[in-house]
Amino acid sequence: MNQQIPVWDARLGTAGGPTFGNALQALARERGVDDAQLVEALGVTPAELVELYAGQRRVGPSVLARLAQALRLRPIEFMQKSALLSLDVYAFGLDPLFFLPEGQLRYDARIYMREINPRHAVPEGDMTKRNPLLNALGEDPLLDALGRIELELTYLLRVASQATGGTL
Repeated sequence: MNQQIPVWDARLGTAGGPTFGNALQALARERGVDDAQLVEALGVTPAELVELYAGQRRVGPSVLARLAQALRLRPIEFMQKSALLSLDVYAFGLDPLFFLPEGQLRYDARIYMREINPRHAVPEGDMTKRNPLLNALGEDPLLDALGRIELELTYLLRVASQATGGTL
């Protein structure tokens, strides 16, 4: 949020920059995915992947979805581990339950986090299944797996950027 280069710029609809590139490279190593596999999954050249790692190239939701799929991560986990949802974003006011609709559902989830599960991370997998839109996307027989990831990322990024003024 105090960064010169936002990781996610909602106005442009792109992710990138040095923070994102470094996190992405570390994440690929952690997940055992080499550069050749990423190049193939993304449909880019090796030079373009190097530019992405260096923070000189920005990418949109379609490429982010391919990255999440290649790294075998759910959208929220991908967003957290790739610095799209950093601790800074949460510190500057993004509710960790931003993806749940206001009302009883969010209230119940907050109680769960505070009283039942206080020492553990937000169980995003369980929580995103409680979001009616994301739940409907998961049940749509017309979407393939990559399409679901892309739409879920697009939705989550839009909702998060609305809550933070357009950048993450």
